[in-house]
Amino acid sequence: MDVLITVETDMFEHREVKPHFINPCCFGEDFAAWLKQQLSPLTDSGFILSEPIQEDYGWGFWASHGKDRFWVALSYVGSGPQEAPAQWVISVNYDPGLNLIKRLFHKPDQQALGQLRDHVLQAVTSKTAIRIVPAPRYSPDGLGTSGKSPQSGAGAPGGV
Repeated sequence: MDVLITVETDMFEHREVKPHFINPCCFGEDFAAWLKQQLSPLTDSGFILSEPIQEDYGWGFWASHGKDRFWVALSYVGSGPQEAPAQWVISVNYDPGLNLIKRLFHKPDQQALGQLRDHVLQAVTSKTAIRIVPAPRYSPDGLGTSGKSPQSGAGAPGGV
């Protein structure tokens, strides 16, 4: 999954684990709903936005344009509830699904993908309560180190 942007904010719930969460880190339900609402003007350009759904890493929704489907994912960076402002990784990727022919031979509409990514970036940079931060780095135990350099050479820059 390509990382588009990492942000830090207190705008969205990241302290209370809800009963319907798949695991204790599935925050982002309200963030996904907010981002979908921010992207709703794209429907005038032919995009169709699905309802957000929970994944084991957070939340996401489909943004379809013509025959192309793009996945907008929001992933909470952390191993559970925290008091400090939460970090989130937001990515937008083309997803051809399980269709092998489409995977091998179809090229997504790069203009539509760029338009979607630009709108995501515009949405998060338009709110002063959302701050862009360096992408998290991961240690061998898989826990993010909040953009700090790994100690003793351990860990590697990573995506979610």
